[in-house]
Amino acid sequence: MRLVDLSHPMEHGQDTFPSDPKLSIVSHGNTRTLKYNITQIVMSSHQGTHLDAMYHFLDDGKTLDQMPLEWFYGPVHLLRIPKHAREEITVADFLPYENLLVPEAKIIYETGWFRNFGNENFFEDFPSLTQEASAYLAGRNIRMLGMDTPTPSRDWYEVHHILLKKEIVIVESLTNLDQVPSEFTFIGFPLNLKGRDGSPIRAVAQF
Repeated sequence: MRLVDLSHPMEHGQDTFPSDPKLSIVSHGNTRTLKYNITQIVMSSHQGTHLDAMYHFLDDGKTLDQMPLEWFYGPVHLLRIPKHAREEITVADFLPYENLLVPEAKIIYETGWFRNFGNENFFEDFPSLTQEASAYLAGRNIRMLGMDTPTPSRDWYEVHHILLKKEIVIVESLTNLDQVPSEFTFIGFPLNLKGRDGSPIRAVAQF
């Protein structure tokens, strides 16, 4: 058995989605001041590698604590859809994988954009899922859609609504997808934040 970390490390001052809270990871005390090391962390519920609950965009949608644990764990299909900066991800990109897009399927697509994490353009020039492709995936009734981009689309408002209304878990900013096979077990549990909209995760591929 092999485990591959699909999560970006977090560090103080790391870039965030433009309108989100900034990440702060600072020492609160150490073995000299308090006799133990302890850290203060201030961050968005959507920092780094994370997942979106339905409540992120839908006031009547499920919150993290209302989502079944099975939604965050299980067999996944990885679709390799290489794209350059600002390219669109369309329905045509998913048609070769149509037999995998079945109800309750967990799907991740890799564009290669994870290699730009930490660069100035990571949150600006990412490949973007079209509204039409989002509606196509929602119509297939999949359970989870993961990606190596910071958000599915530059049409982020519309696309999140399309996917979350169908209770599709959105997992964003995955990494190291070039190190895993096309099928593996996905493990990506959020913190049990009562009544909240999303959470960073330690996403792991097991195969």
